Amino acid sequence: MYIRPEYGGKDSNRGLGRASSGAGKWLTLFGLLLAIGLLGLGIVVLLDSRQDAWRQAEQASNNLALALERDISRTIAVYDLSLQGAADAMRLPDLDQTSPELRHTAIFDRAATADYLGSLLVLDATGSIVADSTAIVPHRMNFAERDYFQVHRDHADAGLFISRPFRSRLRGGDPSIAISRRISKAGGEFDGIVLGSMRINYFQELFARLDVGPGGAIVLMTADGRIVARHPQRPDDLDLDLDRDRDRDRDRDLSSSDIALRFKAARSDQFTGVSPVEGVSRLFTYRGIGELPLLVSVGLSVDGIYQAWWRKATVIGSSLGILCVATVALSLLFRREMKLRLRAEQGLLAAAARLEVMASTDALTGLANRRAFVAGLDEAWRVATRTRSSLALLLLDADHFKSYNDVYGHPEGDRVLQAIAACIRRCASCPGALGVRYGGEEFALLLPDTDAHGALVAAECVRQAVLEGAITHQSTPAGVVSVSVGVAVARPKFGEAAELLVREADAALYEAKHAGRNRVAFAGSGEKRAVA
Repeated sequence: MYIRPEYGGKDSNRGLGRASSGAGKWLTLFGLLLAIGLLGLGIVVLLDSRQDAWRQAEQASNNLALALERDISRTIAVYDLSLQGAADAMRLPDLDQTSPELRHTAIFDRAATADYLGSLLVLDATGSIVADSTAIVPHRMNFAERDYFQVHRDHADAGLFISRPFRSRLRGGDPSIAISRRISKAGGEFDGIVLGSMRINYFQELFARLDVGPGGAIVLMTADGRIVARHPQRPDDLDLDLDRDRDRDRDRDLSSSDIALRFKAARSDQFTGVSPVEGVSRLFTYRGIGELPLLVSVGLSVDGIYQAWWRKATVIGSSLGILCVATVALSLLFRREMKLRLRAEQGLLAAAARLEVMASTDALTGLANRRAFVAGLDEAWRVATRTRSSLALLLLDADHFKSYNDVYGHPEGDRVLQAIAACIRRCASCPGALGVRYGGEEFALLLPDTDAHGALVAAECVRQAVLEGAITHQSTPAGVVSVSVGVAVARPKFGEAAELLVREADAALYEAKHAGRNRVAFAGSGEKRAVA
């Protein structure tokens, strides 16, 4: 591929005019890219801020769930110690023969007391109260229909059982849950239960002290998906007539919800879903309460998580939009002014470009001229010296060209020179190759980063191409126009002059002519050889 001459990295045929005419477009493009860059940067910052908001919400909800789990677990553990103490006391021998006061003290000596704790009761095998922590003489009531009694009666391995929510008969219908343990005889037979009640209001007050944001919710539920307490509280949460009308509790049954299903696989998890009660999209974080069949769930509204972020995004997005529009508008104004100034310089730039091309190009062949060759050789020599690469030079001469002009005339001679130039272009395939009309019927081909083999291949290509042109020339042995080629290859060193390569190639050309013309001769390392 023929490459036009270059000086110091500048293309002489491109000229200053083209660069100047594109300045306005580049300025507009720069403005657009700047606006897009600012907009992209703003989007990246906002997206990162959005992710930060989500990560903070995940961490906050996880911390809330962990704090609630520890608080509730600790409270129930303390209450369970009271149950175990009462159950152990019921196994003491001769307990029934003591006075009511001593019996009451022995059973409830380790009973915990607090505002949210109800009576600690001992029920016999029929479900009737036989001991009450709040009264020496127990109330005459039977709780055999309650789930906490039936579970222990039917399952010896029930352990610590958490009941469904109910209204306490002993506290005027106060919503509560029961924590119970089985009392067994020495042989393992069922001998009743010990139970304590906890006011659901304890959980409601605990949850109310925490801020879960707009649309958020905290739920305490059993492992089978039954809601114990939740915040914010719903109007029907206090409607706990559960033993007589189970259908009224449908809204408190979440056994088919994602949380209940996930809890069976993992006692703690975090996921995004839609609340089955309110239909609100939330980030749910749940944790099991110790080893108990209870879990607490903290749900933060997705809209609430991004509420502050949306306000920030609106302000930043509006500001960026205004800034981008202003940037583009200013770029367009600058482009308009640039166009006006460029039009005045266009003629001079075009003329300068034409003069530069004319000064470095041979008008007849379109190849570089001698002036361009000198500059190109100097540049290629410096590059080869710096990169320690090889540099090849081919000098070509049309055989018996003077006689051709004498026989066929100068116009035909000019066409021969043009045909040879075309062959040089076709064979100059390496990047940076420089084809030159050296003077008269002499040509040169400069091949950067080319070794001896590559140079000889290129030289033979040109010689064969000229022959294949089959331009009649009766003064040559072949009967057609031919060329002789001298080839020189050098690996420049610092301090050496480029003229060394020219002298080597010229000597090789002389050798090719002396050997009979229409051939390629190579010069290198002080020796010359002709190639047929």
